[in-house]
Order: sequence, then C-alpha cells, then structure tokens
Amino acid sequence: MNWNRQAGSLPELPQPSAAQGESAMTNRCRAQVRQPATAAERALVRRGWMLYGPVQSYEMTNIVTALSGFDGMCRPLGFQAFVYWEGRYAGTLSPLLMNSRTNDSLTGIHLISATSIMADFVRYTESDALCCPSRTSSVLYDLRRDDIPTLTPKSVTHRATCPTSQPGNPGPDGTMASLFKKKWALTQIRERRFDAGEPYIEFDREQVRFSGSSGCNRFTGIFEMDGAILRLSRIASTKRPCLDADAQQVETDLLQLLESTTRFEVQGKTLRLYVNEDVVLVFGVVEGNGMGQS
Repeated sequence: MNWNRQAGSLPELPQPSAAQGESAMTNRCRAQVRQPATAAERALVRRGWMLYGPVQSYEMTNIVTALSGFDGMCRPLGFQAFVYWEGRYAGTLSPLLMNSRTNDSLTGIHLISATSIMADFVRYTESDALCCPSRTSSVLYDLRRDDIPTLTPKSVTHRATCPTSQPGNPGPDGTMASLFKKKWALTQIRERRFDAGEPYIEFDREQVRFSGSSGCNRFTGIFEMDGAILRLSRIASTKRPCLDADAQQVETDLLQLLESTTRFEVQGKTLRLYVNEDVVLVFGVVEGNGMGQS
C-alpha cells in the first residue's frame, strides 16, 4: 500500500498534531526550529508545522523534516519527513506522525540518488528499553519525477540492533576479520568501473571506526557489524572543493552509498558493499597499506 497515492488521489500535505503542538516549547527547544527558506517550506509552516534539522538534497530532490512539538527533553513529537521534487510535493516517508523513542519512529534518512531514498525506523518489543530498540527496519523508496511526483515504498529489510541476535553469514571468506587490516581502494560504483586510485576506505576493529578518502576529502565514522550486516554512521568529512565535476560526482555517490550500506561480502581481495540485494560499491585490496589493527 502506498499512503502517498490512495485511490489515485493527489498527495496532500498532512496536518501536524494539535495536541503535540501544545508540548514543551522552552527557549532551548525553540532554538531547534528554523525559518522557512522556500515556497514549499512556507507552505508547511502555514499548515502549522515547525521546521527542524537540515534539508537533505540530491539534485532537485529535497527532504524536509518538520514537527508538531517537543517533549520535556526537546525531542521531536508528531514529526514527519516530506519529500519534494523541484519544489513539488511527492509524499512523506511515514504513513503516520512519529514521536521520538517510540515504535516506528524515523532515525535515519539516506538519499542514495535523486530517485532512490532509504529511511531507517526503529522497532521496539515490549521488553526493550527506550534507549535500545532491538530491531531496525530500512525502507527503500522510489521517487518518480514528473509534473506530479510520486513517492513509493518499494522494499523493507529488517536487522537486529542488539549484539545477542543471531549473526548472519559474513561472506565467502567465512570470517568478519577479512574486512580488517586492509586498505580497500574503490574500483566500482554501481556499473561504473575505475582503476584503483585515490578513493579508499579502511576499517579499524578496535576503535569500531572507518576512515578513508573520497578523492577530494578525508572522511571518518563509526560502523556497526553483525555477521554480514554492516551499517556505517553519518559520515564526517573535510570540506575541500573537488577540482572538477566528475570528481565531485564520484565523491557524492561514494559517501551517500556508504551511508546506505546494509551488508558486505569479502571474496579474496575484493570487498563488495550492498544496499539490500544490490551491489553498489566494489573495492580491491591495496597491498601493504593496512591500518595495522586486528
């Protein structure tokens, strides 16, 4: 079911929760609210929404987050993520308004391309503490770009977030250790192949961190691993400009696909990163240039 296109109807901006709008609004909470900068954002504010968080963009695709109010710790209540193409409303990432630290709340958005989006939602069981949901569901969406853009959920994958869950198969080499103590140079982004060059990534098992170069900038972050499941945190990077448009596109694609990775496979001297069942990044070992971590 696609809540953004019910019975062929056009998408309509939902209203915020009136009850949530009466939640705590201290000065500290108000500091999280930003002013609208586009016609689409002004329409949300007129509807009663409060904008928060940065806009995520890929070409002409934009994702705007907005909320109805805050709880006593200034966490978002009654929040939603709105998707636009060229300023035209396409739909929301969730069929319902969400509250922080509750089941089905949105915790991550990954713009894989202008037409492909992945979003992460937490899944609680009755025994889970609020800090620690036991599962995460990742939803992959397709954005059709036309005069009336359409946002459609295409698939859902589930993963355990607690270390006691059943581990997956780490791949043909049969060991997660095959990922470490190696420098992995980028050789392929989706169908595009490269000679192994500047873009690379390394994984530090002891620090549970990854680092590397996009070709233009250095980047780093934290990873989570359970068997073959691999998730990379929001990447922090330097901000040097790329020298040409092609290098900029390689950097953009590499970083966005790293953040969208769901699992890995090591086969000999080749590392493949997947988004669900699709191979999106391929790396080869650079001999004699590991991080030296076990």
